[in-house]
Parts: sequence; structure tokens; C-alpha cells
Amino acid sequence: MKTLGQGSLASIVKIILDVVWYLGWVLLSFAALVLLAAAATLVMDFLGYSPGVVTELFQSIREHGWLFPLLVTEIIAFMIVIDRLRRISSTLIAGDPFVPENAGHLRVIAIAIAGYQVLRHVTQGAVAMLLTIMDQPVLGGLELTATANIDLGAWFAVAALLVLAEIFREGAKMRQEQKLTI
Repeated sequence: MKTLGQGSLASIVKIILDVVWYLGWVLLSFAALVLLAAAATLVMDFLGYSPGVVTELFQSIREHGWLFPLLVTEIIAFMIVIDRLRRISSTLIAGDPFVPENAGHLRVIAIAIAGYQVLRHVTQGAVAMLLTIMDQPVLGGLELTATANIDLGAWFAVAALLVLAEIFREGAKMRQEQKLTI
């Protein structure tokens, strides 16, 4: 099976990325609706109104609704990566991977992964702080420690993507220069 062009491995990857892209939109919409419902429960609490029909659902949203802004931002970072991969795979299907735009796409993917990793650490710290402030037990009865749980694989991927972005940028520049020579 060929790797570039129509009917290639790149076109199969593009189809998979398209499906994941649309599923991501569905998940993002659902998380946004739950976030909206959590905001509605806060307003209802403020007004002193408590609905009787769906009390358990609203109670669950009230208790866990603070997780959804974090989930929404993580989904957005994931969607940025998927979108840029879709754009790169489109150039692969066209049979022209060394276009200057692909270097930018790889750079944005690296930044999104780095942002996600930073967000993950900030989220863990915020959750620990909220649980401590609210006197909630930590899940599993574990104690909070100051150890850093750094995902070296993700940070290696960020570095590798930045290097690949530069390789693509230089490759596109060399290809452009070659087109101009006689």
C-alpha cells in the first residue's frame, strides 16, 4: 500500500482523524452543556430554588461541575492537535508533504501538547487545593505529596515535534530554492 496520495495510508489516517474530530465536537458540546447546567444550578442555589424532579442529577452536577471547565480546556487542546494533524494529512494525500504550512502545524501541535501538560499540572494542584480547602478526603485515601509527576514521554514528543517542524521548514525552503534554480 502506498503512503502518499489518494487511496493511500495517509487517506485512511485522514478518515480516522475526521471521525475523531467530529466525536471531539460531540464531547465538547456535551461538556459545555454540563458546564451550562452547573452554572444554572449555581444561579438556582443563589435564588433559593431547588427543582424536585431532577434533584439527584442537579446535585451530581453541583458536586462535580467544577471539573468541567478543566475538561473543556483539555478537549480544546486535543481538538487543536487533531485539527492540525488533519491539515498535515491533507497535504500528504495531495502528495506534497514539504509545504511551509506543515512546519507551522507541527509547531502548533508541540505548543498544544506542552500547554496540555502544563494545564494538567495546574489542574492537579488546583484539585488538591480545593479538596484541602473543602475538607474532602483525597480519592483513595492517599496523601498529597510534593513529588512531581512529569510525563517525560510527552515532553520528549514536544521537543521532537519542534525539531521536526524545523526540518520541515528547512525542507520546504530547500525545495522552493530548487524550483527556482535552472
